[in-house]
Amino acid sequence: MSFWSSEKIKETAAKCPLVEPYDEKSVEHCAYELGLGPEAFLTSDDENKKTVLKEGEQLVIPPGQFCLLLTEESVCIPSNAIGLISIKAGIKFRGLVNVSGFHVDPGFQGRLKFSVYNAGSQNIVLQHGQRVFLLWFCDLDRSTSDTYKGARTKQFEISTEDVMRMQGEIASPGQLKKEIQEVQTNVRVLNWMLGILVTFVFGFIFLFLRGNIQPTNSANQSGQQRTTAVVTNAVPQLIK
Repeated sequence: MSFWSSEKIKETAAKCPLVEPYDEKSVEHCAYELGLGPEAFLTSDDENKKTVLKEGEQLVIPPGQFCLLLTEESVCIPSNAIGLISIKAGIKFRGLVNVSGFHVDPGFQGRLKFSVYNAGSQNIVLQHGQRVFLLWFCDLDRSTSDTYKGARTKQFEISTEDVMRMQGEIASPGQLKKEIQEVQTNVRVLNWMLGILVTFVFGFIFLFLRGNIQPTNSANQSGQQRTTAVVTNAVPQLIK
């Protein structure tokens, strides 16, 4: 098994349609650079429908969100080769991760779909037609009759089934951290308010009890004084 050189890609493309539309300038470092196509679907889309990109229009992928991307070109993998796919390094370094398959079966025809995830902390902005994806061709030891015949053959758009599988906004780690911090702040405020309330209640109870105990003590003291006076007056009479 060996990877095709840039020369072999160009020579083979001249004989059979490897990529359509084909541009020889897109062959770089033994790979073909594929562009971002006219359709995409974001999990953060409130309307839960795919986005149609006009020529030169930009697509923003927020942090922590999944996105389904479509290539601009259609590919045709020969029966004696297999395709390997990835995202260009400069875009991956921003945090865009390919979470879909990493190969294209022999005999596959159609546009490629990339399921990606923004693992970075900032928005990733892509533009329709921008060279985003890489496709390498790799020889098999011989041609195979076991070529791709699945449901995705000759796919050219993002289907309703694709949208239904991916719909629903994903809570990003950054958003979760923000919400946790807000909860912690609210808990601290509630604890502070609860402390004030408890202090007020205990203070009120103390003042209430103090106000009710003092008159009772005064009454007891008055009773004791009257008792002492009676006893004092009675003592001389008993002596006489």
